[in-house]
Formats: sequence, C-alpha cells, structure tokens
Amino acid sequence: MNILNIYNELDSHNFDLNVDHYGAEQCDKGYSFGPTIRDNFVLHFITKGRGKILVDGKTSYLAAGDLFILPKDVSIFYQADENEPWTYIWVGFSGSRAKDLLNQSQLLENYYLHSNLESPILGYMHQINHVQMHPIPSITELVLIGYLNQLLAALIEEFPSETLIKPETQTKHYVQQAIKMIHNHYAHPIKVSEIADFLALSRSYLYKIFKQETGYSIKDYILQVKMNRSCQLLEDASRSITEIAYSVGYQDPLTFSAAFKNYFHMSPTEFRKTQKNKD
Repeated sequence: MNILNIYNELDSHNFDLNVDHYGAEQCDKGYSFGPTIRDNFVLHFITKGRGKILVDGKTSYLAAGDLFILPKDVSIFYQADENEPWTYIWVGFSGSRAKDLLNQSQLLENYYLHSNLESPILGYMHQINHVQMHPIPSITELVLIGYLNQLLAALIEEFPSETLIKPETQTKHYVQQAIKMIHNHYAHPIKVSEIADFLALSRSYLYKIFKQETGYSIKDYILQVKMNRSCQLLEDASRSITEIAYSVGYQDPLTFSAAFKNYFHMSPTEFRKTQKNKD
C-alpha cells in the first residue's frame, strides 16, 4: 500500500458538515479492507486500475472513472484487482447534513456511480487534498468546508436523485445516464442488461425509451461508439489492429475486424490505407 499524499486527520467541530480526513492511495495487488463499519462517510474516486466492493450481499466491479462511498453505519468490503490494482483519492466527511445531501444524489442507492476522470467531482476532491494548512485552524476548516460543499453540489448535479427530477424529464435523464455509461465503458464488453441493472430499469423499458430519444437501439449505439472510436485510433499508424481491438472492447482482433468490415464495408487495414491516401 502506497500513500500518494499526506493522510490528514482533522479535528472538526461543525455540527452540520465536516471534512474529517482525506488522502490518496495506490493499492497493492489484491489489497482488501473490511468488512468495516464507519462512523462517517468516505467518498472514493478511482483514478487508475480496478477493484470491487461488497455491500448488502452484492458485489460490484469498478474501474477508473467510477466512484464509491463507504457509507456510515453500513458494513462494506472493498478489494483491489489482482492484475490492475486501483489507485483512488478519498475524502471522509460527517455532520448532520451529510446524509441528507447524499440522499439528493444517487450515490446511496448502490454505493457507487459510473463517472469519468473529467468530472468536477474529482476536481474538488483534488482541491481538498491539496489545501494548505493555515496557522489559524478555523481558516483551513472554512476552506475545506467550502470545497466539500462544492463537491457535494457537483455530485448532486451530475447524479441527481430521481426525487429531484421532474417526471417529464426523467426519461431523458435515464437515456443520458445510459449514454454516459456507454461512453465511459465502451472499452470493455458492456451488456444492455448491465446498463438496465445500473439504472434499475427493465431491459424492455430501457430499450423503448432509448430508441425514442436517440433513434438507435442500445446495441446499435454501443457499436457506433466503438466503431467511431476505432476510426480515430486507426489514424495513428503506430497502433496495431490488436491493440485497437482491445481498446474498444474486443478481446479477439478477428471479431473486431469482422465487426468493422460489416459496419464500414472495408477492413480496418483498408480504412487505414484510405486515411493515408488522404494525407
């Protein structure tokens, strides 16, 4: 276990909202913690690698760009992947308003969310981790609480609870979340059932609203994202077809080549040649 920056344990006395501690870690292969029950909330954002969490008897596999929380008074176990152990940044916080604010987001529904490394949530977590300690403790505390408020606001804005969403916009929200998940995870084999499970929707209902909003079936949209990304990667002559196949979620380069040819009516190699001719 490697601590990437100084672990800060703070002595806060605010009743409504406190930053208790924060830090970042690069975990060893298979490193695990728990089952543990916290007396505060600890938000983690995965910046590299993979791992899993086990809570309420359900195991969820997460990767870079995802976030998860160690909830207050709930038993949770988490473990770094054996091959690609995760690196994460965390912020621990507490206070009388903490749970109410978290309930305005979707985070406490499954204790994890699929985001991305460009998320403002991660940005505010970095801000907290790099706050300079002031000789007057109350100044440091006020700065940290300011960033924590912005962090929670970003969390609610990116992942608002369904209770905050007007009925007429709920369908669009589901589709937007599905699209976001596809764009964040196209590099892995992603199933429609996984998206439906994450959104807590039936596959048939998700298929219906996705088709209504985008004009595409989910499978066709996933394929479009993968194919468009593969075209971008093929413009880089230093990348092999095998590497590109893996980068867009295909474990077998031949399967990728067949899918590409079926979609564009030319092989990846032929497409690359057409791009060279344009140059």
